[in-house]
Amino acid sequence: MAQRALNYWVAALSRTGRRESNEDAFGYWQGADALVAVLCDGAGGHGGGQTASRAAVTHVLEAFALRPEVSPIALKRLVQGANDAVVAQQVAGTTTADMRTTIVVLLLDLRSGAAIWAHAGDSRLYRWHDARLLGRTRDQSLAQSLRDAGLNASDAAPGQLTSALGSPEGFDVEILETPQLLAAREALLLCSDGLWSAFDDLAMERSLAGCSGIQAWLDRLEAGVRRADRSDQDNYSALAIWCEPG
Repeated sequence: MAQRALNYWVAALSRTGRRESNEDAFGYWQGADALVAVLCDGAGGHGGGQTASRAAVTHVLEAFALRPEVSPIALKRLVQGANDAVVAQQVAGTTTADMRTTIVVLLLDLRSGAAIWAHAGDSRLYRWHDARLLGRTRDQSLAQSLRDAGLNASDAAPGQLTSALGSPEGFDVEILETPQLLAAREALLLCSDGLWSAFDDLAMERSLAGCSGIQAWLDRLEAGVRRADRSDQDNYSALAIWCEPG
């Protein structure tokens, strides 16, 4: 069997912050030739958000394990199925009736190093190479829409989304149509807004500089959230993938 060009390390953190419960959910599944990583941030309160995020994560992991295909079509199918799973658990007159969740999903071909990802809402995927930030996903939020229109987004309340899973009428999802070939010393981060909002753009870009490994990186990110010491600190979660030579 041919040796893989890269080795992959995965690590995660998830904290409640100053909230009563943690409505973030995440997970990953790794087979012989492919890996899926998914992170969701639920909305709905009083348990509904937690139900939504867990339903979406569970669907993605179970569906991919049954059919581990790395392609834009497979990715779209996974996200659509996650939306259907959330809708299926909504019950009128209960806390789940209007529950929603963001989602960010990564699919990775472990043999070729080809990766694709998708998201709905404001949970993000960041990509670094040699500790240099290459880019991130674009939020589906009111604040981002205002910035795109050249307007002041400072008055937009955090968490006002323009798309999320849980709508029977449909939702918008952004899918990376062209797979990206990962290289050694690359790193990917899936995270909820409770984490990334604690950093300005420069601090996030520099977060990986000088880190000895994936756990040291997550420890640094968590320390940054704690230093921010915000009275309204939301749940914060991150799922990191670290690429090293095979």
